[in-house]
Amino acid sequence: MKRRVVSLFLLAMSLCLAKGLKAQHLFEHTYPVVQEESPVIRQLMDSVSIDRLEATITHMQSYHTRRWDSQMVYEVQDWLFDTYRGMGLDSVMLHDFTFEFHDTLRESSDNVIAIQRGLVYPNEYVVCGAHYDSYNHTPGHPDSLRAPGADDNASGTSGILETARLLSQCRFERSILYCSWAAEEAGLKGSAAYAKECNENRVDIVGYLNLDMIGYLREGDDMQMRLIYVDRDSTLANYIYQFCEVYDPALPVIQGWIVGGDSDFSSFNRNRYAAVHLFENTHYYSPYIHTTDDILGVSVNSMDQARRFTEIHLGLVATLAGLIETSTDEHEAGQLTVYPNPARSLLNIKGVPMRQIEIYNPFGQLVQQETCHDSAIQLDVASLAAGVYVLRVMDDANHVHSHRVIIY
Repeated sequence: MKRRVVSLFLLAMSLCLAKGLKAQHLFEHTYPVVQEESPVIRQLMDSVSIDRLEATITHMQSYHTRRWDSQMVYEVQDWLFDTYRGMGLDSVMLHDFTFEFHDTLRESSDNVIAIQRGLVYPNEYVVCGAHYDSYNHTPGHPDSLRAPGADDNASGTSGILETARLLSQCRFERSILYCSWAAEEAGLKGSAAYAKECNENRVDIVGYLNLDMIGYLREGDDMQMRLIYVDRDSTLANYIYQFCEVYDPALPVIQGWIVGGDSDFSSFNRNRYAAVHLFENTHYYSPYIHTTDDILGVSVNSMDQARRFTEIHLGLVATLAGLIETSTDEHEAGQLTVYPNPARSLLNIKGVPMRQIEIYNPFGQLVQQETCHDSAIQLDVASLAAGVYVLRVMDDANHVHSHRVIIY
């Protein structure tokens, strides 16, 4: 969580402005009406593993620091990239960006974006994310300061990874983006850059769900979940309230706000996307963040809370993305031969009887589409900008084959 010094007066004024903000979202959507449990959603939620959540937090706090301006944060970036790739998602990409920090143009590690393609509405996106950098407020060199960041925000990152691990085994109507944000502690820089580019490219985001600090519960307090959002996003928030009432009615879910802080959901809200932040108790969140004591067992002291928050988050994403409960065959890319890769102007595809070919850019937008009635085709890709793309081929049996291609 990025902390800022904000007077209560300025905070009150900002909240009043937010309440009066009536500008439309970039895209308007309706949200599911949840009146009873889906047995499949319940089974997925029940599959959330405390052991896996704890293992992720343990691993992430083992880095001496994850500060955005350290060298070690690049190791965390690469670990996240490899972890997502191991889930068999359609594509995992690094989103590079630069930003101004204290009037100087700076760089950090990249955002890590994993894409799971929807089968019915692939150009509509449910986005979830958590920042992976950490911070220590003590003055000193960024590489030397210990910043374990267990609650802020290894806890949220563990929830996103666990959501991706379980949902990657399913199929959905809408596409899902699993995002690990960089440089949040520098002022939401990673998510701000990505959300801005999504806005500029008119990416249709149905809703953004943020996890940042989900593992601390003050001794003696009852567990509760705080939803942080502005009134413009109350329709998305109402969906969350309704979902929680059905799937976890014993857990109080209350609107709140972080005094003197912010998180990555604001980047999407500022770019006219509906966004909600799931958070531990806003009045008594972990007092150990941004210190060497932000560790498992001290700052993350309730793995049961982390599990329940992750379960709800997973269920919200799965329901909003439109879980397809019947089986759908998706073949491995190994059945296709795609060459040359990287390609400059021509891309050859062969190996299965093909019906339709689609190419998607890093923002999940369809940039090229071809029909085919053969088992081999040569595509002209010279008009595509250099970058990483996702190739999807539908064969005659309605099986989907995915392959990552690089255009240079």
